[in-house]
Amino acid sequence: MKAVIFDDERTIRKVMEKILKKEGLDVETYESGAEAVNIINSKKPEIVFLDISLQDANGLEILKSIVTLESRPYVVMISGHDEYNYLIEAMKLGAFDYIPKPFDINKIRSVVKEIKDILSTKTVSDSSEVDIIGKSPSMKEVFKIVGRASASNQPVLITGESGTGKEVIAKLIHSYSNRSDKPFVPINCAAIPSGLIESELFGYERGAFTGADRSRQGKFQVADGGTIFLDEISELPLEAQGKLLRVLQEMEVTPVGSTKSIKVDVRVIAATNKNLVKLVAEDKFREDLFYRLSVIEINLPPLRERKEDIPDLIELFTKQALKIHGLKKGGFTREAVNFLMDYEFPGNIRELKNLVNKLIAIYRERPITPDLIQLQVKGDKTSFSNWRENIRKEVSEMFTKGKKNIYTKIVEDVEKVVIEEVLKYTKGNISEASKYLGIHRNTVHKKIEELNISKGRE
Repeated sequence: MKAVIFDDERTIRKVMEKILKKEGLDVETYESGAEAVNIINSKKPEIVFLDISLQDANGLEILKSIVTLESRPYVVMISGHDEYNYLIEAMKLGAFDYIPKPFDINKIRSVVKEIKDILSTKTVSDSSEVDIIGKSPSMKEVFKIVGRASASNQPVLITGESGTGKEVIAKLIHSYSNRSDKPFVPINCAAIPSGLIESELFGYERGAFTGADRSRQGKFQVADGGTIFLDEISELPLEAQGKLLRVLQEMEVTPVGSTKSIKVDVRVIAATNKNLVKLVAEDKFREDLFYRLSVIEINLPPLRERKEDIPDLIELFTKQALKIHGLKKGGFTREAVNFLMDYEFPGNIRELKNLVNKLIAIYRERPITPDLIQLQVKGDKTSFSNWRENIRKEVSEMFTKGKKNIYTKIVEDVEKVVIEEVLKYTKGNISEASKYLGIHRNTVHKKIEELNISKGRE
């Protein structure tokens, strides 16, 4: 099995060559990408590792040419860019995977193993500005599927808890698709009275019912050539589900009161926060419609499972709020961001955005600190992570990073917090603090010096 590497950094080439040879691959490396397509056509490797930003060539342009080759290899894009748009574009153009720098060696090995498995089982893989942030591993997987979905016209089903950003992802798919210059038409199925769903989706003719004094196009006709987004699809009545299934099968609609069918060309993206498989089992959702809608499935993780994205989301929403309110400065302190990292966000991204907007609107240019957040966050302290879990997390991170003296460091940090807080309540009175702490006042003095503790007089 052969692999070729195109990267203008010598160290990267050497490291990757060493990794791949240990995986049993024959490896050739190249600094230039100018002749990449010719080299690939000549060498016919099974895998190509391609830098997205070569000094003399654009990796994405090379990828466009590679995927047209009769004997196309599996292309793994490698890049120092961490922005999601590069990842989506690469996956849309047909990349097998996308590995950011600095490399995770296990990720490279995993990709090689996956390709080996595919080849050994003779499996063939043919594979506008949107407000979204996501550098967490779970969101990178979502963006990969978005990229693949963007290159297809197949229906997409987006699932996830309320507030996870399902419509944002639907818009993202549309904006990267070949329909991006055509309409994106969202419709909330739960917000339409059951008696009006058919006329809302498929339109109606004049005189079709009382009050229909003129003909009207339905949402499918409005979205012709583009994308229709059916949010809360689980709320669609069974009768309407049957008519929607026919539209998806035939790609034609029949307005209410008409006997004439109208051809439409619409890409359908549906979303739900409910378990459609369970609803199918309960005969509350049509099984055939479920399979028709879920050709491509995207499950959005709740915010509590992608907390590493919270700081970037706060920055994004803060910039938006400052612009809305015409403010030149303002925002969250580092302590406030850390404070929100411990919050579970039952309302997900929607709750975070609402919280940021509310705090900026109330406090404007004043720095937003944890105490200001507590006044606005609903619920009790159980919404925040258990302090013991935070210590476990800290120990795990220190161990992973190879830190030494973990016990001493953790104990000192805890001691400092406890003594500082008690001194704050006693207004710096060490004798009184020692009584609450249960340690001798001389020990309190010693700890203040050793740990550089504030006496809390302020």
